[in-house]
Amino acid sequence: MRNEDWFSDRWNALDYGREYSFEKSFMEQLYELHKVVPRYTAINNIRTENCEYCNNASDDKNCYLTFSMSNAEDCLYSESVWGSKDCVESTLTIESELCYDCTNCTRSFRLQSSFNSENCSDSLFLLNCRNCRDCFGCVNLRNKKYCIWNEQKSKEEYELFLRSFDGSSFQTREKYRKEFEDMTHQHPRPHTIMHQVEDCTGNCVLESRNVKNSNFIQHGENLDNCFNLYDKTNDCRDYTFFGRSAELIYDCCTCGNNISRLIFCYTCRNQSSDLFYCISCDGCKNCFGCVGLWKREYCILNKQYTKDEYEKMATRIIEHMRTTKEWGEFFPVRFNPMPYNRSIAYRYYPISEEEAKLKGYSWYEEDIKDFPDAIKASQLPDGLPETDAPITVKSALSGRPFRITTQEIERYRELNVPLPRESYEERMNKRAQKLGSPQLYERTCAKTGKAILTPYPPDSPYIIWDRKEYEDTFQ
Repeated sequence: MRNEDWFSDRWNALDYGREYSFEKSFMEQLYELHKVVPRYTAINNIRTENCEYCNNASDDKNCYLTFSMSNAEDCLYSESVWGSKDCVESTLTIESELCYDCTNCTRSFRLQSSFNSENCSDSLFLLNCRNCRDCFGCVNLRNKKYCIWNEQKSKEEYELFLRSFDGSSFQTREKYRKEFEDMTHQHPRPHTIMHQVEDCTGNCVLESRNVKNSNFIQHGENLDNCFNLYDKTNDCRDYTFFGRSAELIYDCCTCGNNISRLIFCYTCRNQSSDLFYCISCDGCKNCFGCVGLWKREYCILNKQYTKDEYEKMATRIIEHMRTTKEWGEFFPVRFNPMPYNRSIAYRYYPISEEEAKLKGYSWYEEDIKDFPDAIKASQLPDGLPETDAPITVKSALSGRPFRITTQEIERYRELNVPLPRESYEERMNKRAQKLGSPQLYERTCAKTGKAILTPYPPDSPYIIWDRKEYEDTFQ
């Protein structure tokens, strides 16, 4: 159902309500309800403007093919870009502007092809830098200006070098990217990515306190086993996507925006509270096993109850679920509408189609159509094209056709960067790999020999130091 229809008064999800039967399992009854209640579109956006080709987005404007974002504006082809403007091809880029090809960069401006850097501007190819500007190809620098390959230069020397750099040339970018990658192998990096944290474990945890075994967290407190949460998320466990003023959430997915006390819920949002085993409920309170409700209270299986009736029935259902061993378990696999190979899980834990189907997961067989006008990536100009006409290209990595739009080419001209050679999904996955997997590996600090847990596998080429040792050295 279209979002504008779902949020209208032209239908009523209570019409699908039904009596709870203690002769059947809870999940069986919920699944039958789940199959018939209309839901808003799979595009899960809240208060967005001109963001039709985005998903899991809130309070965004004029974005295109962006995912898991909040308070973003005029961003393209990006993921987990929070509070940023005019960023392109970026992942986990926070409160930044005019950034390109950046991964885990915070409060930065006109930064390109950089990773894990903060408060940097007008620079290219930075790794683990802080408060730097006008730098090129630098690692582990603090409060520096006019540096090239970690060497201090004069302003004149730096500007002369930069004039010789053709930023729009794909070959030039690739040459320097490889040189920069080789250079990063010679410098230590922290065993995990964390900034301004206290008593935290996991990876990519920013400005948080008492966060355990969690990944991609900003502004979190008292979290355990959580993934990709943003902006004031407190006292939660086993919670994935997306936060934004969420508290006391347990074993939920894709829920957020001023929510509290949700248990075993999926896609419940917007001032929802005290929900149990609910799916796609918006602005609801005190509901149990409901699907697709909007601004309702005291409902079970989409049937309306009084407060006293609800509390008595909910207690009985919990006891019934304990006898069937359903209480405390998340929804079975059959509830999942997402094919495994199109999910975030596949990015970090890839398995074959056969393995997926043995586990009960669905699988998406993509019908890749032939586009006669598609050109090979090798046929693209080294620099920017003469016109802004759209181009259909076959990915250099997979041969999969993808479109470079007029809007995209215009942005590349503004940023003076080359055309992409791979599809957006492939580019996004490559950036995500830089952040490491949620899986942690046992290693030892290359400096002290201390045992550490790190997202970098043992066969990675990087020099890994314990984070505290790293921070003490590069203050």
